[in-house]
Amino acid sequence: MSIAHKEKHLQATIFKIENVKREQNFLLRNLWKVIVLGVLFSFWAPTRRPEREFLQRGKSMVDAGEYSYTSSVLICAVVYTSLCFIYHVVSKYQDQKKLKNLEELKRNLEREIKEYNQ
Repeated sequence: MSIAHKEKHLQATIFKIENVKREQNFLLRNLWKVIVLGVLFSFWAPTRRPEREFLQRGKSMVDAGEYSYTSSVLICAVVYTSLCFIYHVVSKYQDQKKLKNLEELKRNLEREIKEYNQ
C-alpha cells in the first residue's frame, strides 16, 4: 500500500472514529422518545388481538382473563424496559469494541506513515 493510500485510510479511520463517538448512546440521546414509545406500547399491547385464520381473531391478553388490564400493562412495561436495557448494554459494548479496533488501526497507520517518512 502506498503512502497516499495509507494517509487516505488514516483519514477515513479518523472519520469513522468521530462517527462512532457521535452516534453513541442512542437511547440516552432520545430518552423522551423512548419513554413515550414505551408508554404507548404498554397501554396498547395488552389489548392487541393477534390475527389468526381467515375471519377469525385471537384473544388479547385482557380477554384471555389471565391478568387484569393493570397487571398486563405493568408486564408490558417491564418487558419493554428490559429490552431497552439489553439493547443499551449490547450497543455500548459493541461501540467500545469498535472504537478500540479503530483506535488500534489508527495507531498502526500513524506508525507506518511515520516510519515511511523517516
